[in-house]
Amino acid sequence: MSRRVRSENKKVDRLPVDSSKLNMGNTYSSAPEFYYDIEFDCQDCGLHQTWTAKQQKWWYEEAGGYFFSGAVRCRDCRVKERERKQTARIRAGHEKDT
Repeated sequence: MSRRVRSENKKVDRLPVDSSKLNMGNTYSSAPEFYYDIEFDCQDCGLHQTWTAKQQKWWYEEAGGYFFSGAVRCRDCRVKERERKQTARIRAGHEKDT
């Protein structure tokens, strides 16, 4: 998987990290000071995407996402994957169809 920091001007295109809100797990690593836009290619369809600093801040600080995780799918493929998993859980009898 290819991931690249996209920002041309790192001093302008960044958001500060609130390390008190991060789920760093059991690690000796320290949190970065800033979020930057990161480019990636969707692992399912190959579409080139940008995971913005704003989206990262929401994922890590508001949604409580594990800090060492990252975006790997575009929005459309994330929706399809969620639907695929839901269908599999229903077929396996782990959940009821709503």
